[in-house]
Amino acid sequence: MPSPEEPRRASRDDGFQANLDLLFQFGFWLFVGSICFSVAGMLLLKLFPSAMSLFGPVYTKLVKTPTWTFMTMLAILPVLMYGPSLGWRRLLGFVVWGCLAGATGELVGTMGILSVGGIPLPFGEYHYTEWLGPKIAGHVPYFIPPSWFAMSIVSLDLARRVTQHRWSSLLLGTIFMVLWDVSLDPAMNQAFPFWEYGADGFYFGMPLSNWVGWFAVTLVIMLGYEWMRGDREVQNDWAPWLYALNCFFPLAICLLRDLYLAAAIGTLATAVPFLLLWATDPTFVPRTLAVARS
Repeated sequence: MPSPEEPRRASRDDGFQANLDLLFQFGFWLFVGSICFSVAGMLLLKLFPSAMSLFGPVYTKLVKTPTWTFMTMLAILPVLMYGPSLGWRRLLGFVVWGCLAGATGELVGTMGILSVGGIPLPFGEYHYTEWLGPKIAGHVPYFIPPSWFAMSIVSLDLARRVTQHRWSSLLLGTIFMVLWDVSLDPAMNQAFPFWEYGADGFYFGMPLSNWVGWFAVTLVIMLGYEWMRGDREVQNDWAPWLYALNCFFPLAICLLRDLYLAAAIGTLATAVPFLLLWATDPTFVPRTLAVARS
């Protein structure tokens, strides 16, 4: 026979989950809104270049505000998505590990602490511009480490839908993370200078070493996630949408800045995880669409 406290506890849990769902919905549509605002602004300036004379005095704020909102929501949404299933204490470990490993890789890279054959590890020579705001030790914007946590856990989520085998899912999740960079990098270093490389790399300014570094740092993060995951599953119905939107944004930037080849290659790269998900489970597409309508 249940104790009198159990119904009250269940009611509190239901209320907490309802508030969490509402908070996620607000954050998600704020995330979408920041993308739409940025894309609409770039489209306006592309169609009507003379509009820059009107927006010029506040152009910096018009770029930074939606970008910083986007980066903030990118970090927060996975916390709301995976907290209930992983447990909040375990999720805190994911956040700390993802941010710490990402920040370490970025700081080592931007500060030139390690190098092989004159190539700084792990990404090659590069530096961040001022568009992403204040930086850790003057080198890495504070927004960057949380983005490593966010997209790596989402990539692992998608990978574990394709295969439940431990090592296959870790490698596939790492590949999904690198595929995101296929669309991200041309937009962020060619179309709009959020970062710049020290040498003109083969892929729209990006050197091959950057992809090697992405793979290595992401795999380290994935290994930590797998160790902390235990018997809990990393899965949330909104993960495909978060991954897709995070790829759509740089693809839109590439298109609006006339980097058509980069947009085409990035689109193909973005399609790979979704084609694998569809091949694994043909009901994936209708179920994912149903999530957005719910």
